[in-house]
Amino acid sequence: MKKVFKTLAVVAACALVSSCATIATPVAATGNPVGSKCGEAKSTLYLGGIFSSKGEENGIDKAAKAAGITKISHVDSYTKSYLLGIVIEQTTKVYGE
Repeated sequence: MKKVFKTLAVVAACALVSSCATIATPVAATGNPVGSKCGEAKSTLYLGGIFSSKGEENGIDKAAKAAGITKISHVDSYTKSYLLGIVIEQTTKVYGE
């Protein structure tokens, strides 16, 4: 019985450490040229979104202001999941001039 418990504990620990997924999603595009600037805004969610880190916002406006972008070309959203979805990092990237 002890061997079974130890084996299950090792398998569970490996699953928690190795589970990581990144999903990139295009959000919007305009007719403006691509441009050379890229702004980024991040937020981190814990326990599937029940808790967030410091009330951070990862919106388009914050990302555009971070890079001084006034003419947005396109917007991408990235979601990265760690530890079987216990920790989720969301990033919004805005491109333009």
